[in-house]
Amino acid sequence: MEKYKFLIMKDLRHAWKDPVLMAALIGPLAILFLSRFGFPVAVDWLEVNYSFHLELYRGFAASLLVVTIPMLTGMLTGLLMLDERDENMIAYYAVTPLTSKGYLFYRMALPFLLCTVLSFVYLFFSNLSEVRSYNVFVLLLLALEAPMFSLFLAAFSTNKVEGLALSKLGGLFIAGPVVAHFVPGAWQVVGAWLPTYWPSKIPYLFMHNEPFLASVFFAGGLLLHGVFLYLMVTVFINRRS
Repeated sequence: MEKYKFLIMKDLRHAWKDPVLMAALIGPLAILFLSRFGFPVAVDWLEVNYSFHLELYRGFAASLLVVTIPMLTGMLTGLLMLDERDENMIAYYAVTPLTSKGYLFYRMALPFLLCTVLSFVYLFFSNLSEVRSYNVFVLLLLALEAPMFSLFLAAFSTNKVEGLALSKLGGLFIAGPVVAHFVPGAWQVVGAWLPTYWPSKIPYLFMHNEPFLASVFFAGGLLLHGVFLYLMVTVFINRRS
């Protein structure tokens, strides 16, 4: 743990000075605040003014907002990795006691843990989702998406500017909850290639009394997340060498 202390302190100092990184860190808390206090206001306003019952879409709103947390935490670490690449720090870490494997482990563990904590806080305190045991499945898939997104930025961007542009493209991943909740029948296979589809579909199936199918979807989602994460690690290592 001692060899990671320097990186932890360095990341905290860097995030404190960089407004983009600070926004990525504060973003999940802003989403929690919006969900807990903004959603009830929107429900009342739409019902009074337009007779639109937003309350019926509470589960969809929870899924749509929570999948942004791994993207934000992943963007935070991905941009830090791009900064370190620009400064040739990754090569430096490779010849220290940290080693290149230790560095990669840290850079994957940080967004995983951050996303786990922030997603847990969101799911249990946003008042949009019910506290259920199946949230453990959702948390695991969301947590795996954070390092996946970090490595996606680090592997396919050559600098921080490209990383910021690519992170905006990653915003298309929020289509996963839309497909999970609204796309009919066999067309749902379109969303199956999006990592965010799986943690959105699991609570939907549980709420519709399909626990066995939800378990199958969790197994399929876990496999797909594992494959994507392995591919991102492989691409990152190959592009670094």
